[in-house]
Amino acid sequence: MIRSLFVSLFVFLSGASGTSAATATLHAGVARADITPLSGVEQMIGMGGRATRTYEVHDPLQAKVIVLESGAESVAIISLDLIWANSDFMTSVHESIQLETGIDHVVCALTHTHGSGRPADDYYNRVLPLIVDAAKRAHGALEPVDVTYGRRELREGYNRRTVRPDGTVEMLWNNRDRLPTAPVDPEVGVLSLTAKNEDRVVATLVNYSVHPVISMNFDQLIVSADYPGVMARKVEAELGGLCMFLLGAAGDINPFDADMFRYATPAETFAQVELVGHVLAQKVLEASRSTQFTIGSERLSFRQNFIDLVERSDGSNPTPSRRVEVDTLVIGTNFAFAAIPGEPFVELGLDLKRRSPLAATWVVANANDYVGYLPTIQATTEGGYGVTSGTQLEVGAGEKLIHAVVVSLHHQAGLVKPLE
Repeated sequence: MIRSLFVSLFVFLSGASGTSAATATLHAGVARADITPLSGVEQMIGMGGRATRTYEVHDPLQAKVIVLESGAESVAIISLDLIWANSDFMTSVHESIQLETGIDHVVCALTHTHGSGRPADDYYNRVLPLIVDAAKRAHGALEPVDVTYGRRELREGYNRRTVRPDGTVEMLWNNRDRLPTAPVDPEVGVLSLTAKNEDRVVATLVNYSVHPVISMNFDQLIVSADYPGVMARKVEAELGGLCMFLLGAAGDINPFDADMFRYATPAETFAQVELVGHVLAQKVLEASRSTQFTIGSERLSFRQNFIDLVERSDGSNPTPSRRVEVDTLVIGTNFAFAAIPGEPFVELGLDLKRRSPLAATWVVANANDYVGYLPTIQATTEGGYGVTSGTQLEVGAGEKLIHAVVVSLHHQAGLVKPLE
């Protein structure tokens, strides 16, 4: 395995370790694999916990891979059109790709589409080799690229937690009337990788903070990548290359027409999925064609941060029993993302953007593992879904993870003055 020539940066918060690569030309390679489950063969668990082997497939699910390499540093970014994957499978993805390719680091994130169904073992066993093969093909297709960043705003999401005057919370599961809510994060972030000295798109990475739950169905499983799948297909048709969706801090953010199967037909539901996907795609196209800034230096810096936390079920017991990994990837001098293994509330993502020393910083949610919802400290005093259920870690865990990311990025950006 390739090893960095540089000494690891200062270790912070229970053993963070990092590497950085010398300035060199950035190379990228992409590939994909079809990971649509096989109806009648592979068991999938639908919403509400109903297990089934027979289901309809509305549109395909994909595994997408982008491999980045600069100097002695290499990273594989994997996106899977799944709502959830177990920890053993995620570990197998990491270990198998590193073993087969020699790539230093792997980030595996889920688009979190609620139309995918939740896999069982037979599905995992079939798709793991497909994902590893895609990583090998992406690694074999490396070519020099230029990287630019653009952003737009799209307000297709709302905050599903309505705080009453008495400080308690009412959950707003859909918002067909498009009532204003706050906070939300309307940013559509777009990272464009183009072949060096050519007018050819290699990859487009998209970050947006709205739950993919329009196609969520409790009565039957109709497999779908939801609006991120529509968006990616539209962008690829217009620009070429591979379009990868990375979900942001959307723990408390729904699309306005969430959970449409409760009140609409399948045709109406998927028409709305198409509409939202196309609207988002238009914003992505605008951002990709109107560069806000170039990435600058083409170095890569990847850092693993390990934070020891207390289980929420242990109450106020101060003894940590859960180690959580948060990865930070810096590309060039002004772009980064933080791979977080859960569902951070939107306030945490906005806080990271405000505090980051870099011009553009993303949360990449549901990455590498799953630790449940990550509510804010304030939210834990208010209650509601994602706070009193669906969360696994101590009060304040979200803030601790974001703080670790901010510290890591300051080190990676070379902003921390050494001790005298």
